[in-house]
Amino acid sequence: MMILLWTLFFCAGVGFLLWQLWGRFRLLLVARRDDGRSYASGTWGDRIKNSIVYGFLQKKFFLGEQPAGWMHIAVFWGFCVLLFQVITMFGRGWVAEFKVPFLTNELLGGPYAASKEVFEIVVTLAVVGALIRWTITKPRRLFGILPAEEKLYSHSHAEAIIILSFIFTIMLSGILYDAAHIFFLANDPLVAWEATWQPVSRWVSTLFGGDQGLATTVGRTAWWVHNLVILTFVNLLPRSKHFHIITAIPNVFFGRVTPKGRLAKRDFTSETPLFGRSQANQFTWKQVLDMFSCTECGRCSSFCPAAATGKPLAPRQFLLNLRDHVYQLQPTLLEAKADTQYDVVVGEGKAVSDDVVWSCVECRACEEACPVNIEYVDKIVDIRQHLVQEASRFPEELGRAFKGMETNSNPWGISSSERGAWAEGLGVPLVSEKKDFEYLYYVGCGGSFDSNNRKATQAFVRLLKKGGVNFAVLGNDELCNGDSARRLGNEYLFQSMAGALVNRLKEHNVQKILVNCPHCFNTLKNEYPDFGGEWQVEHAAAVVGKLVSDGKIKLDGEFKKDVVYHDSCFYGRYNDIYDEPRNLLENIEGLNLKEMYFCKREGTCCGAGGGRMWMEERKDQRVNVMRTEQALEKKPDVVATSCPYCRIMIGSGINEKGLADQVRVADVMELVAEHCN
Repeated sequence: MMILLWTLFFCAGVGFLLWQLWGRFRLLLVARRDDGRSYASGTWGDRIKNSIVYGFLQKKFFLGEQPAGWMHIAVFWGFCVLLFQVITMFGRGWVAEFKVPFLTNELLGGPYAASKEVFEIVVTLAVVGALIRWTITKPRRLFGILPAEEKLYSHSHAEAIIILSFIFTIMLSGILYDAAHIFFLANDPLVAWEATWQPVSRWVSTLFGGDQGLATTVGRTAWWVHNLVILTFVNLLPRSKHFHIITAIPNVFFGRVTPKGRLAKRDFTSETPLFGRSQANQFTWKQVLDMFSCTECGRCSSFCPAAATGKPLAPRQFLLNLRDHVYQLQPTLLEAKADTQYDVVVGEGKAVSDDVVWSCVECRACEEACPVNIEYVDKIVDIRQHLVQEASRFPEELGRAFKGMETNSNPWGISSSERGAWAEGLGVPLVSEKKDFEYLYYVGCGGSFDSNNRKATQAFVRLLKKGGVNFAVLGNDELCNGDSARRLGNEYLFQSMAGALVNRLKEHNVQKILVNCPHCFNTLKNEYPDFGGEWQVEHAAAVVGKLVSDGKIKLDGEFKKDVVYHDSCFYGRYNDIYDEPRNLLENIEGLNLKEMYFCKREGTCCGAGGGRMWMEERKDQRVNVMRTEQALEKKPDVVATSCPYCRIMIGSGINEKGLADQVRVADVMELVAEHCN
């Protein structure tokens, strides 16, 4: 009778789970596949590595907020170890002394019994700690960074407590079952051997006081409770945030292995071109898998500068709103009728508001913080493409930036005849005159038109000439690479600009490019290969650093100043460039380099990324002021930057604080050039 009853429960539980999973999996099957990514076997080495490092080893949980991270690590690794315990207890519903085959010998049985018991205790303690966080300490990250999230996460409170209670019950019932098992089979040599490795279960077995009836009742009850809770638990997964238990590692495996700063090329020549994603049926299967995989931990939102300054964007809320919209339309999506009309996800009263989409600075702090490598920037840009190219609904001031890029090839809208004015009197060679140049120095719009950033451009040129680098510039013939247009969602404009610049550089047979702008670096290096631009692209700090190490540039003179370095998002989180600028600064004698609390991978954006440079911002929500305040906490004499936009934004923050006469903002190239003999 017991076998029949267990078989019915098992088949019902597993059957219902498979039915739910099939429904979710079918959503992936009907989703689009036009993300421009390769999932070929040649990428599998990197994918397997990412799965091990971020999936199984839980790398990101070792960073940041340690208590919560360690608790999650304990629970994850505990369930990995206890998986064999679950298989064993399920199997004993049919075979009384069932064991996983490789655990039937003394070589592995005893050590596994010990590790199982250790993790049962560790997971229990972790669950108690998590329950304290959810019911007593209540960290803001769990309950919503923004006021608008509070309602959204009211359900998570109850769900979290239920799930944690289930886990606690699974651990406790496992120990009680083992105790009863040891009680009845103490004379079995293998069980006795394993019992020596399980001091807690062995001690609990003594509490039965020789009462076989009590031990039988406890053992059977523990077995039923353990197995039924497991079956209930797994069936909650597809309908809760804990679905990530199933989807997280696949999500990491299929994540980006191409450059992090690369956006997918949109094909406007197809018969049915897609100008943006605005409907549930337009998202790619990987974007839907991202939605499935959110753990709702809030790490993304806690590092988001938009959320930190009170803007309506919180990455977690943004993603879950999209997920809930897709879930709501699951039956319709699975019908896969070509003529079905879907509501757009963005707009007033929709899943995502326009303000949420335009608040993003595309700094990738959310992606860097996410423990399961969810990608947010591609979704933001895809929705922006809809707003710009289909709905023509975007902040008014962006119209000026778009027009400036269209007519004068720069977002400032300054006449292109002024692009080369920075080089007057410096004797900088032009590619039109010097045919044997090795490097093209691509200056970019910021270094060409902004008066302060022209100083950095001129400093870099002096260093190149001092180091004997064979280079030339385009001067007034230089064209904007279109980074801002693409990040703001004007993909059509970007592609036209990219085509023009690629042709211009090919006219001059450019092979190697130097830049002193992270936005130019990322665009030319990572995105232009999709448009025929195959060049070797190097950034200023790497080039000048090599000149210094090779002795071609010598630094002298003391600079007894306290300096903090601000990481550009597009050098840092987009391209993992952290050390080269710092190494250059540390080569300046006497310079005292300090680190802000939020630096390197956790560095805060200046507020100009994602095209926000060209958008208005409320005074009480300015990201650049927040970042400036973080820098000023270190009481620096100088704030060093490696990005034209960062320099503008930090400089504006210093001015707003009334400290322009006390704290200098300077590009790394300026500081190095000032100490070059």
